Amino acid sequence: MFKHVIFDCDGVLVDSEPLSMEVDRDILAENGIAMTTEEVGAQFIGLTFEDFVRKIESDYRIRLPADVTEDKNRRLLALYERKLTAAPGIHDILSAMALPTSVASNSPRHRVEAAFRIARLTPFFGSRITTFEDVAQGKPAPDVYVEAARRAGYEPEACLAIEDSKAGVTSAVAAGCAVIGFTGLAHDGNILGEALLRLGARKVISDHADLPAAIASTLSL
Repeated sequence: MFKHVIFDCDGVLVDSEPLSMEVDRDILAENGIAMTTEEVGAQFIGLTFEDFVRKIESDYRIRLPADVTEDKNRRLLALYERKLTAAPGIHDILSAMALPTSVASNSPRHRVEAAFRIARLTPFFGSRITTFEDVAQGKPAPDVYVEAARRAGYEPEACLAIEDSKAGVTSAVAAGCAVIGFTGLAHDGNILGEALLRLGARKVISDHADLPAAIASTLSL
Protein backbone atom coordinates (compact mmCIF):
# COMPACT_ATOMS: atom_id res chain seq x y z
CA MET A 1 0.00 0.00 0.00
CA PHE A 2 1.38 3.40 -0.96
CA LYS A 3 1.63 5.96 1.81
CA HIS A 4 2.95 9.09 0.10
CA VAL A 5 2.56 10.82 -3.26
CA ILE A 6 5.51 12.64 -4.82
CA PHE A 7 4.67 15.10 -7.58
CA ASP A 8 6.97 16.40 -10.25
CA CYS A 9 6.49 20.16 -10.58
CA ASP A 10 6.95 21.40 -14.15
CA GLY A 11 4.34 20.02 -16.52
CA VAL A 12 2.37 18.38 -13.71
CA LEU A 13 1.54 21.04 -11.11
CA VAL A 14 2.23 24.12 -13.23
CA ASP A 15 2.14 24.71 -16.98
CA SER A 16 5.74 25.87 -17.10
CA GLU A 17 7.36 23.68 -19.75
CA PRO A 18 6.33 25.85 -22.76
CA LEU A 19 7.78 28.91 -21.02
CA SER A 20 11.05 27.13 -20.25
CA MET A 21 11.31 25.82 -23.81
CA GLU A 22 10.67 29.33 -25.16
CA VAL A 23 13.61 30.68 -23.18
CA ASP A 24 15.84 27.78 -24.20
CA ARG A 25 14.93 28.32 -27.86
CA ASP A 26 15.84 32.00 -27.62
CA ILE A 27 19.15 31.30 -25.87
CA LEU A 28 20.08 28.74 -28.52
CA ALA A 29 19.14 31.12 -31.35
CA GLU A 30 21.36 33.81 -29.86
CA ASN A 31 24.20 31.30 -29.98
CA GLY A 32 23.67 30.24 -33.57
CA ILE A 33 21.51 27.13 -33.02
CA ALA A 34 18.07 27.14 -34.64
CA MET A 35 15.46 24.95 -32.94
CA THR A 36 11.72 25.25 -32.52
CA THR A 37 10.24 25.06 -29.04
CA GLU A 38 8.86 21.64 -29.99
CA GLU A 39 12.31 20.41 -30.95
CA VAL A 40 13.78 21.74 -27.72
CA GLY A 41 11.05 20.03 -25.74
CA ALA A 42 11.44 16.70 -27.52
CA GLN A 43 15.13 16.58 -26.67
CA PHE A 44 15.42 18.22 -23.30
CA ILE A 45 12.20 18.23 -21.23
CA GLY A 46 12.87 16.62 -17.88
CA LEU A 47 16.62 17.27 -17.84
CA THR A 48 18.31 19.80 -15.60
CA PHE A 49 19.43 22.97 -17.34
CA GLU A 50 23.00 22.01 -16.51
CA ASP A 51 22.56 18.75 -18.45
CA PHE A 52 20.97 20.75 -21.27
CA VAL A 53 24.03 23.00 -21.44
CA ARG A 54 26.45 20.06 -21.36
CA LYS A 55 24.62 18.28 -24.19
CA ILE A 56 24.39 21.38 -26.36
CA GLU A 57 28.08 22.17 -25.88
CA SER A 58 29.05 18.57 -26.66
CA ASP A 59 26.74 18.07 -29.65
CA TYR A 60 27.45 21.42 -31.29
CA ARG A 61 31.05 21.85 -30.13
CA ILE A 62 30.42 25.35 -28.83
CA ARG A 63 30.79 27.09 -25.49
CA LEU A 64 27.69 28.83 -24.18
CA PRO A 65 28.18 32.05 -22.18
CA ALA A 66 29.49 31.58 -18.66
CA ASP A 67 26.39 33.26 -17.22
CA VAL A 68 23.90 31.22 -19.25
CA THR A 69 22.33 29.59 -16.18
CA GLU A 70 21.75 32.95 -14.48
CA ASP A 71 20.42 34.34 -17.77
CA LYS A 72 17.97 31.43 -18.10
CA ASN A 73 16.73 31.92 -14.56
CA ARG A 74 16.28 35.66 -15.00
CA ARG A 75 14.35 35.33 -18.25
CA LEU A 76 12.21 32.45 -17.07
CA LEU A 77 11.24 34.04 -13.77
CA ALA A 78 10.17 37.16 -15.67
CA LEU A 79 7.97 34.98 -17.91
CA TYR A 80 6.57 33.21 -14.84
CA GLU A 81 5.39 36.51 -13.41
CA ARG A 82 3.53 37.31 -16.63
CA LYS A 83 2.31 33.97 -17.90
CA LEU A 84 2.64 31.05 -15.47
CA THR A 85 -0.56 29.24 -14.51
CA ALA A 86 -1.36 26.31 -12.29
CA ALA A 87 -2.37 23.10 -14.01
CA PRO A 88 -6.13 22.94 -14.60
CA GLY A 89 -8.03 21.78 -11.52
CA ILE A 90 -4.90 21.04 -9.52
CA HIS A 91 -5.98 23.10 -6.50
CA ASP A 92 -9.13 21.02 -6.07
CA ILE A 93 -7.22 17.79 -6.61
CA LEU A 94 -4.62 18.64 -3.97
CA SER A 95 -7.30 19.81 -1.55
CA ALA A 96 -8.97 16.40 -1.79
CA MET A 97 -5.78 14.33 -1.46
CA ALA A 98 -6.00 11.83 1.37
CA LEU A 99 -2.30 10.97 1.38
CA PRO A 100 0.57 13.31 2.30
CA THR A 101 2.40 14.84 -0.64
CA SER A 102 5.75 16.33 -1.56
CA VAL A 103 7.61 17.47 -4.68
CA ALA A 104 10.68 16.11 -6.52
CA SER A 105 11.92 18.49 -9.21
CA ASN A 106 14.79 18.92 -11.63
CA SER A 107 14.35 22.70 -11.41
CA PRO A 108 16.29 24.76 -8.86
CA ARG A 109 14.52 25.34 -5.56
CA HIS A 110 14.12 29.08 -6.01
CA ARG A 111 12.28 28.49 -9.28
CA VAL A 112 9.94 25.89 -7.76
CA GLU A 113 9.19 28.23 -4.87
CA ALA A 114 8.51 31.10 -7.28
CA ALA A 115 6.20 28.90 -9.34
CA PHE A 116 4.30 27.84 -6.23
CA ARG A 117 3.92 31.45 -5.08
CA ILE A 118 2.60 32.60 -8.45
CA ALA A 119 0.33 29.57 -8.91
CA ARG A 120 -0.87 29.64 -5.28
CA LEU A 121 0.42 26.14 -4.54
CA THR A 122 2.66 26.91 -1.56
CA PRO A 123 -0.03 26.00 1.04
CA PHE A 124 -0.22 22.47 -0.35
CA PHE A 125 3.50 21.69 -0.10
CA GLY A 126 5.20 24.19 2.19
CA SER A 127 8.89 23.31 2.31
CA ARG A 128 8.37 19.68 1.22
CA ILE A 129 10.41 20.23 -1.94
CA THR A 130 13.41 18.17 -3.06
CA THR A 131 15.39 19.32 -6.11
CA PHE A 132 18.47 18.26 -8.03
CA GLU A 133 20.40 20.74 -5.86
CA ASP A 134 19.86 18.45 -2.85
CA VAL A 135 21.45 15.36 -4.40
CA ALA A 136 24.48 14.22 -6.35
CA GLN A 137 22.64 13.78 -9.65
CA GLY A 138 19.34 15.04 -11.03
CA LYS A 139 16.82 13.02 -13.02
CA PRO A 140 17.08 10.58 -14.81
CA ALA A 141 19.26 9.32 -11.93
CA PRO A 142 17.13 8.06 -9.01
CA ASP A 143 18.68 10.38 -6.42
CA VAL A 144 15.93 13.02 -6.28
CA TYR A 145 13.19 10.46 -5.64
CA VAL A 146 15.26 8.51 -3.15
CA GLU A 147 15.88 11.71 -1.20
CA ALA A 148 12.27 12.91 -1.45
CA ALA A 149 11.08 9.59 -0.05
CA ARG A 150 13.66 9.70 2.73
CA ARG A 151 12.57 13.20 3.74
CA ALA A 152 8.95 12.04 3.78
CA GLY A 153 9.90 9.20 6.10
CA TYR A 154 9.15 6.33 3.72
CA GLU A 155 10.97 3.86 1.53
CA PRO A 156 10.63 4.70 -2.18
CA GLU A 157 8.55 1.54 -2.64
CA ALA A 158 5.88 3.12 -0.43
CA CYS A 159 5.69 6.20 -2.65
CA LEU A 160 3.70 6.92 -5.78
CA ALA A 161 5.22 9.39 -8.25
CA ILE A 162 3.35 11.58 -10.74
CA GLU A 163 5.61 12.36 -13.69
CA ASP A 164 5.35 13.89 -17.16
CA SER A 165 8.82 13.31 -18.64
CA LYS A 166 10.94 10.39 -19.75
CA ALA A 167 13.75 11.50 -17.45
CA GLY A 168 11.34 11.76 -14.53
CA VAL A 169 9.76 8.34 -15.03
CA THR A 170 13.21 6.78 -15.43
CA SER A 171 14.29 8.43 -12.17
CA ALA A 172 11.24 7.39 -10.14
CA VAL A 173 11.24 3.80 -11.41
CA ALA A 174 14.96 3.44 -10.71
CA ALA A 175 14.36 4.72 -7.17
CA GLY A 176 11.70 2.06 -6.61
CA CYS A 177 8.59 4.24 -6.80
CA ALA A 178 5.44 3.31 -8.66
CA VAL A 179 4.67 5.90 -11.34
CA ILE A 180 1.61 7.42 -12.98
CA GLY A 181 2.56 9.18 -16.19
CA PHE A 182 0.84 12.44 -17.06
CA THR A 183 0.72 13.85 -20.60
CA GLY A 184 -2.02 16.47 -20.37
CA LEU A 185 0.26 19.48 -20.85
CA ALA A 186 2.52 17.91 -23.50
CA HIS A 187 2.36 18.85 -27.18
CA ASP A 188 2.90 15.22 -28.25
CA GLY A 189 0.82 13.45 -25.62
CA ASN A 190 0.18 10.15 -27.40
CA ILE A 191 3.82 9.59 -28.34
CA LEU A 192 4.99 10.65 -24.89
CA GLY A 193 2.46 8.39 -23.17
CA GLU A 194 3.72 5.35 -25.05
CA ALA A 195 7.29 6.22 -24.06
CA LEU A 196 6.37 6.65 -20.40
CA LEU A 197 4.70 3.23 -20.35
CA ARG A 198 7.78 1.64 -21.92
CA LEU A 199 9.92 3.23 -19.22
CA GLY A 200 7.83 1.70 -16.45
CA ALA A 201 4.85 3.95 -15.70
CA ARG A 202 1.99 1.80 -14.44
CA LYS A 203 -0.56 3.88 -16.31
CA VAL A 204 -0.73 7.13 -18.21
CA ILE A 205 -3.42 9.80 -18.04
CA SER A 206 -3.91 12.89 -20.18
CA ASP A 207 -6.36 14.88 -18.09
CA HIS A 208 -5.89 16.20 -14.55
CA ALA A 209 -9.52 15.31 -13.87
CA ASP A 210 -8.52 11.64 -14.17
CA LEU A 211 -5.74 11.91 -11.60
CA PRO A 212 -7.76 11.15 -8.42
CA ALA A 213 -9.20 7.97 -9.94
CA ALA A 214 -5.79 6.93 -11.28
CA ILE A 215 -4.23 7.41 -7.86
CA ALA A 216 -7.07 5.51 -6.15
CA SER A 217 -6.83 2.58 -8.55
CA THR A 218 -3.07 2.41 -8.23
CA LEU A 219 -3.26 2.49 -4.44
CA SER A 220 -5.49 -0.61 -4.52
CA LEU A 221 -3.01 -2.67 -6.54
